[in-house]
Amino acid sequence: MSKPIYAESTEHLEELLHKSNNMLSMIVKKNISYLHVWNGFLSSDLDDASTQAYLESAQQQLGFAEFYFLSYDGNYMTPSGKTGYLGLQSNLDELLSDQKDVVLNAALPGQDPMLVFICPETKGIYRGFAYDAIAISHYNNVVMKTVDDSAFGGAASSFVIYPDGQVVIENISEDSESIYNFIAILQEYSDLTEAQIQELTDDFAQGITGNREVTLDGTSFYMVYESTGIQNWILVGLVPRDTVNAAMNQLWQRTMQIVALVVLSIAAMVLLMVMHRGRTKLRRQNTAILYRDVLFEKLSQNVDDVFLLLDAQKNRADYVSPNIERLLGLTMKSVRKNIGTLALLYPADFPGRTKNYLEGLACGDQREWDTEFVHQKTGEHRWFHVVAMGSEVEGQTKHILVLSDRTADRQANQALSDAVAAAENANRAKSTFLSNMSHDIRTPMNAIIGFTTLAVSHLDDRDRVKDYLTKILASGSHLLSLINDILDMSRIESGKIQLDETEVNLSDVLHDIKTIVSGQFYAKQLELYMDAIDTLMTK
Repeated sequence: MSKPIYAESTEHLEELLHKSNNMLSMIVKKNISYLHVWNGFLSSDLDDASTQAYLESAQQQLGFAEFYFLSYDGNYMTPSGKTGYLGLQSNLDELLSDQKDVVLNAALPGQDPMLVFICPETKGIYRGFAYDAIAISHYNNVVMKTVDDSAFGGAASSFVIYPDGQVVIENISEDSESIYNFIAILQEYSDLTEAQIQELTDDFAQGITGNREVTLDGTSFYMVYESTGIQNWILVGLVPRDTVNAAMNQLWQRTMQIVALVVLSIAAMVLLMVMHRGRTKLRRQNTAILYRDVLFEKLSQNVDDVFLLLDAQKNRADYVSPNIERLLGLTMKSVRKNIGTLALLYPADFPGRTKNYLEGLACGDQREWDTEFVHQKTGEHRWFHVVAMGSEVEGQTKHILVLSDRTADRQANQALSDAVAAAENANRAKSTFLSNMSHDIRTPMNAIIGFTTLAVSHLDDRDRVKDYLTKILASGSHLLSLINDILDMSRIESGKIQLDETEVNLSDVLHDIKTIVSGQFYAKQLELYMDAIDTLMTK
């Protein structure tokens, strides 16, 4: 084979291998990304049944072989509760100690070899099983078929190996047998020298991309290799030389399919993440709405305002606050069923019982009025201040009613009015009482002054002075009685004088009255005559 043909053929093979390598990297990143997305889901403290349903749905959508809750020692539990030991190529405890994502081979009894993607980001307990990581698996043949190129009609082989030649996964040609170590096969069956094999091993160790022509069992192959960038894996392609040039057209077709598959895989991953974020956001929104509803219900139960949302077109109640039964005696169910039940609240003789207070209330308008309601359970008359507002919700006119209980305020105002009226009546009674008493006080005072003046003028007449002093004493006693009545506030406030019924001598009473008022008569040069003949004791 000439140099230009070899160079062109290997160049095409390297391009194909590079695309397959990108596809392999995409598969690994995609599955690791799924695990990180599910880590966020698992950390949301959902119950085991919800977790199982979600993961089984994801398995059906994405097509992975199995999901595992994985412990450091390799034991696992599936979402359905199945347990076992995951046989891995390497010590899982050491690999997970760095808290980095891991991809390993695994073999379970009776199953094909698998590639396991492990993420140690989240730890927890599922169905009583304590796990240190989560993982998903894909069968090796499924993975390699995804990254392999079928343009060579099954004649090509692909291997993912470690630098020492140990095979991670393989997709071999139809007439080939599975191998454990790729370097060992070259040493035993190829035409490469020890030096060339050592050089190839160094390339693998250093992650160098290259190509070689090698003969295995008398058949010439083009071998291309490239580091995957995943851990320390090397992707190796082995294609018969005679098949390469004939398969170029198929190669390009397959390349386009790979590109399309990459795009679809990316789209699927993005869609999954968007769906997860959407579900998370929706769940948060639902929780926030639920919290607001509970908070509003608790608040409405402890305030004296009834809230109603009425549909203006359908004449029905879309919302009734739960405190309506406490404040008005109507149940929420009865008002929601028939809005006409509100008319029962008005007293039978209420003038505005049939009036429609909401008629013509447009969006943005507000009306306020005071009204009297009858509690439908206790029969108590209560007074409310009503605020009605017109609003628009999703293109429909709604009426918002706020019924504020003002019964306590009205009763307090009435009590205050009664107290003011009582105070005014008491003041009028005091004024009347004092006005009447002032006249009664002048009479004995005049008598005292008059008889005192007479006594001073007749000091040498002992009998007359004694008579004057006796009259002064009588007038003083009467004056003292009047003063005591004035000081008795209860009499002042009531405006009345209480009469005590006792036995008296009418002649003496008339004599005392004459004594008290005679001074005024004398001052006006008048005379007062009284005759009390044959009077009896009265009671």
